[in-house]
Amino acid sequence: MGTLIIKKLSFSYKDKSLFHTVNLHVAPGEAVGILGSNGAGKTTLFDLICKLRKPDHGEIISRAKHPAYLTQILTPPPQLRMSEVYELITHLNAPSKLCLSEALSRLNAWSPALSKRYSDISRKKASTCSYGEIRSFFTLTLLLMGSDLVILDEPTAGVDPEFRHFIWLGIKHACNEGASVLVSSHYTQEIAANCSRFYMLAHHQLEAFHSANQFLARYQAASLDEAFINASMSQDNVVLQSDGQGNLQSQQGAPRPELLDKR
Repeated sequence: MGTLIIKKLSFSYKDKSLFHTVNLHVAPGEAVGILGSNGAGKTTLFDLICKLRKPDHGEIISRAKHPAYLTQILTPPPQLRMSEVYELITHLNAPSKLCLSEALSRLNAWSPALSKRYSDISRKKASTCSYGEIRSFFTLTLLLMGSDLVILDEPTAGVDPEFRHFIWLGIKHACNEGASVLVSSHYTQEIAANCSRFYMLAHHQLEAFHSANQFLARYQAASLDEAFINASMSQDNVVLQSDGQGNLQSQQGAPRPELLDKR
């Protein structure tokens, strides 16, 4: 039984279609990635799931009792220490109280180095923290709380390599504890390497992939970034490029497999 199921979802904004009859599912204990270029609609999709927007058509079934959502815009009060920000986040979102000392103990079990960095940030004022520190702190806090559905909108954007590693470590542990994690990113390699499955959002559709090799083969690419670019290009451009290589003859756009994921 899926924690989150989307069926034939459509949404338009100012007469511009962002999604057309898209499908998606996330099961307990798995991390599912969403790839897509800027403006493709990843954040809008997450807002729809969290009922911040209303779809034009379709169905969103969420069985999560304690969902958590990391948005792209994070603005903690500048004069608060991050330990106080932690208290606010957990008070508003955690299914049960988790004091900071308990959180640090859990992080130490994941990685002593992670626990130390998190503890160091918790003692700083928000005004003295970098964007990456704030984003990492919020992300890891949400992953610690015991939520059954965690939605992360580009959690590793602007984050240093060490904290990117720690964030994916946190996602892994949250999934091991039964959480469903839906995460967006522009980093194709990290999504392909760390997610159970992933979707590519392009041309108003969500196309599902079960492996990096499937993604590479679908877009006839030598690298994941090349596959991302090919997927994001307009259908006419994909055809023109492919025709130049003698691989495709259609003038209506690259042939697309039936899209997809009909659970």
